[in-house]
Amino acid sequence: MGLRDLLGKFIPAVKPKPVLSRQEALTARPLRNPLIEWEPMDDGELVLKVPVEQRSLVIRWAIAAFRLPPVRQIQLDEVGAAVWDLCDGEHTVESIVQEMCKRTRMSRREVEASVSMFLKMLADRRLVAFIRGGKKKA
Repeated sequence: MGLRDLLGKFIPAVKPKPVLSRQEALTARPLRNPLIEWEPMDDGELVLKVPVEQRSLVIRWAIAAFRLPPVRQIQLDEVGAAVWDLCDGEHTVESIVQEMCKRTRMSRREVEASVSMFLKMLADRRLVAFIRGGKKKA
């Protein structure tokens, strides 16, 4: 047991992130953050409207002083929009990869790597969370 594991028992912020096997990762079901709104564009792209966290007094002051919007916008291309649409808590990562293989001319390995990296980026930004185990949708 390392120092990080020991401290993680008492301080949740120090707790190490769980490491998933490939099979566990493929059976996880991504779920969109319910606080995020999105708007489709004419060309198949999508704009995510992410609320800015206003916990800090400095951030609240900057938003008011500079009249910044309370949301930031992230634009997704057609492929990103298709993956976002499938992040409904019903589809597994595996089913998303299969669907994207049908829609693109990329190999399974390339699609799996791209979808995995995209979902990780969404999770790092707290735009999606993963539900482990449970029912599967092919």
